[in-house]
Amino acid sequence: MRIDDPSSWIPHRPPILTVDAVEVDEPGVKGRGMRRFAAGDPWLAGHFPGNPVVPGVAMIEGAAQTAAIVLLAARGKGGGGFLADVSKFRFKAPVIPPADVVFEITVAGVFGALCKVSVRVLSRGVLAAEGELVLSASPQ
Repeated sequence: MRIDDPSSWIPHRPPILTVDAVEVDEPGVKGRGMRRFAAGDPWLAGHFPGNPVVPGVAMIEGAAQTAAIVLLAARGKGGGGFLADVSKFRFKAPVIPPADVVFEITVAGVFGALCKVSVRVLSRGVLAAEGELVLSASPQ
């Protein structure tokens, strides 16, 4: 399933909305988000003037938003939640805009209201970052 309007699934809005679309391969298990970072994005205004680099926190946020949508797809409806933990994240290559970024998400485990996901961030077919995130569902 393809979601072209992530804001219909999660409460994030620009400028913090860091995923443009999500392909859910298997709801609650696996998917990927896409984001085109442009040199004029608010994230890049001061990072770094004249030599923009996509901040690692923007990549982590995009991955977390993608993971939330993949998880919510198993319920068939949107909702909220929080990023609870960032672990073992390594940045392998800088992402220089303009850049199309793919956030690959695989659910590693669900433990009550917590969910651990493995993340790979790719830009131009190159591994830019990888790590693990834990998301917490908000009470509904």
